[in-house]
Amino acid sequence: MLLVVGGCSNAIDTLGLGGNVAAPEPQLISPERLRVSLPSRDAQAVLGPVSRNGGVTVWQTLDGISLSFRDGVLIETRGLGDDLMSSDAAGTVAMLRGRMGGDYYPQIRTYLDGEQRTAIRSFMCRRAATDDSVRIDETCVSTNETVTNSYWLNSAGSVIRSRQWVGPDIEYMETEHVLH
Repeated sequence: MLLVVGGCSNAIDTLGLGGNVAAPEPQLISPERLRVSLPSRDAQAVLGPVSRNGGVTVWQTLDGISLSFRDGVLIETRGLGDDLMSSDAAGTVAMLRGRMGGDYYPQIRTYLDGEQRTAIRSFMCRRAATDDSVRIDETCVSTNETVTNSYWLNSAGSVIRSRQWVGPDIEYMETEHVLH
């Protein structure tokens, strides 16, 4: 066994695989930028878009943290710790497009727990009444918490700014599209 470990160590040194590996610089697909802040962590970053597929845009920082949005609604985070692994955004997207009225719709979110097992959080959401024609609020309720997400839309109906709940540890994320 020692011979195998010793051989692996030599191979790692020879191939230059030891130490920290730097994240590759993201290959941006447009000049758009997304300013993101996590108030609970007193953290801010500006991300660039690295891919777009069927309404999903993936935004990434220079150090490899990525956020995925479906039509402006957060569906995944990577690299934040306590990451949102997936979220069903169909009801929220429909609500933002005016298709849900005051009806409730489900939102299922998955996270990894401390033992790398999938943890599921289920919410019932609906559009909250606001007097603002530009901002749309969404209230989501589960058995032990209530969260409110806010979306600001431009004249074309696209989300240009938001305040969305990520999860119990990160809490809220604020986003705003900025010109570069």
